[in-house]
Amino acid sequence: MLESPIPNNQVVTVMVAQTTFAVLTILGRRYRVDYLEKAEARLKPGVRGEFVICSEHPLLLGYNSRSATVYINSKPQEPEELFFRIREQIQAGFQGWRDWRCVLFGKGKGGENLLRKNLTDGSGMLLESAPVTIAKAVIATCAEHGVSTYIIGGLNEDAPAIPKYHLLLIGDGYVIAQDFRFTEVFHKNIPTSKSSTLIPINGTTTPPRP
Repeated sequence: MLESPIPNNQVVTVMVAQTTFAVLTILGRRYRVDYLEKAEARLKPGVRGEFVICSEHPLLLGYNSRSATVYINSKPQEPEELFFRIREQIQAGFQGWRDWRCVLFGKGKGGENLLRKNLTDGSGMLLESAPVTIAKAVIATCAEHGVSTYIIGGLNEDAPAIPKYHLLLIGDGYVIAQDFRFTEVFHKNIPTSKSSTLIPINGTTTPPRP
């Protein structure tokens, strides 16, 4: 279980948001949060919202889930209808937190056009390194339309990806990292890592950086 000095679902305000740390305020107290092995960040100063740290979330699917690449090898009778059904399954998996095209080869509009072409041709890639939950949903949808597929990669959800990442979420802003270090700030100046009081987040205490 993750631990932090700020309970989940408490409203906080982001005072400072840098590439390696943020400073949060809650009920008159300030905390510096250092990101350990950061993978992704979308956090801005002035953001106010509910604070959550978790290890399961649609934003973490690409980090904590096994992945699979899915190919099509037969023609659907209604390729455009199948296109929309595949899009719905991907959107349902990410629940609006990511652009559904992020699991297509080429991403963006180019990936969308290639998906349509491959469905029409009945050959080629459908998904590139997609989380297994999404890959399974798309494979099942193709089967419902009488279309055969094959995969590269495993569909075993029981084997977690390593290393494990956590999500720090504040409203719509977030940071994804392997761990977080919290330090309460008592003075105007933000403390350095050498003066940090360590608080375990994943069951172990992370030593201060030199």
